[in-house]
Amino acid sequence: YNANMLRKWDTENKELERAVHDELITRLQEIDDTSTVGVIAAQDIVDIVTAKLGPEIYNRGINDAKKLITEKLADIDIDLTTLEVKE
Repeated sequence: YNANMLRKWDTENKELERAVHDELITRLQEIDDTSTVGVIAAQDIVDIVTAKLGPEIYNRGINDAKKLITEKLADIDIDLTTLEVKE
């Protein structure tokens, strides 16, 4: 993993990323037997990640969709312009 490379699931919000890391570390330290993580602890971890990063990931998806739609509409506009009858 290259630290300078932004993966699709990375967040640009480093404060949020740090908060998620801290909360996960705290939760893992609360587990008595760190050699096995049970279903409840695993679900807690999923809940933490989903609650903290879910909104940002969702918004990134919405922004990606808006960008794609804007690009497609521009393509359609060009296609329709080429169909116009020139006098």
